[in-house]
Amino acid sequence: MDDSRSKSTEPPGPRAQAAVPVVAVDFELHELLSHLLRRAHFHAEAEFAQAYEGLEATSRQLALLFTINRMPGSSQAELAEAVGIDVNTLSDLAKRSERKGLLRRERSAGDQRAFGLYLTASGRQMVAEAAVITPDYQKRLAGKLSEKEADRLVGLLHKMLGLRQGCSSI
Repeated sequence: MDDSRSKSTEPPGPRAQAAVPVVAVDFELHELLSHLLRRAHFHAEAEFAQAYEGLEATSRQLALLFTINRMPGSSQAELAEAVGIDVNTLSDLAKRSERKGLLRRERSAGDQRAFGLYLTASGRQMVAEAAVITPDYQKRLAGKLSEKEADRLVGLLHKMLGLRQGCSSI
């Protein structure tokens, strides 16, 4: 029996690939804002892990601690709004941070159903340590941008997210 018909010595070429159906799209993946934002987020998280190594905090946890430092006694709902996460996620994050001894929750004097969040001495220490690291971390994130470009990007993201009215850097 002759096996030459079942074996091909030529690699599959363009003709073999032409038979594969494709869907025509009018965009390139690397031009999609959603894709670029997701990649930027992954980049920021990878840089975060290196920059804050040994601090034993997540980026969300530090965002919460920085916000409590700026707004001590705020409710979980107020902090969730300020940090940009939902209340349930913030509540879980606050509970984990409380177990780590970074914050304390106190019943609100005005609303016994609500809690105000405050940093503990350990939480303040973590904020102080992270605050020293943060400027270099920000520079690393924007390492391929000029200072003006980085400022413009921050301004555009504020505008996109509705965080500022009338950004002067745009």
